[in-house]
Amino acid sequence: MRITAAASVVSVLALAACGSYAPPPPRIAPLAPQPVNPVASQALPAPVAPVMSQPTADVAMAAPTVNPAAATEVRKADLIGGWTLASAGETCQLSMNLTTWSGGYRASTRGCVSDELKAIGAWDVAGKEILLKDASGAVVARLYTAAPNRYSGLTDVSKRGVQFFRG
Repeated sequence: MRITAAASVVSVLALAACGSYAPPPPRIAPLAPQPVNPVASQALPAPVAPVMSQPTADVAMAAPTVNPAAATEVRKADLIGGWTLASAGETCQLSMNLTTWSGGYRASTRGCVSDELKAIGAWDVAGKEILLKDASGAVVARLYTAAPNRYSGLTDVSKRGVQFFRG
C-alpha cells in the first residue's frame, strides 16, 4: 500500500513538473491624451442653387439613324458576352452566347421593363444584320453596326429605336 501511495505522489509531482510557468506580460503604461485645439465655428456660406444644363435627347429614346448599306459585316464571336441594352429611355442588360437555340443562339436579358425587351431569348447574324429574337424564334429587333461595340436598329413590333453597346 505504501508503494502505491508513493507511486501516486511521484506521478503527481512528475505531472506537475511537466507544466511550464510563464510570468504575466509586463503592464504597458497608458498613453497620455493629446491636447486638442478648440473647434472654431463660423457661419456657412449661403446655399447655391445647382446649375441645370439643358436636357439632351437620350440617344436610346430617339429612333437611331440606321444605314444598313453603311454597316459593316458582323462576326458572331464579336457579340459574345454582356451588353447594355437601351430602348425608349429604358436600359437593361443583354447577355449573348453561342449555345444553339431556336432560330439562332441563346440570349437573355436582365432588368428590362418592357415586355418586348424581356422577350429576347435568342440572337443570330444575317450578313450585316443582327437579329434579336424571342424564345420561339420570332424577330424582336433588327440592328446594324453603328460604331465599334455599338449596334443600333429598331424593334419589329413597336418600331422603337433600340441599341446595345459595351463600355
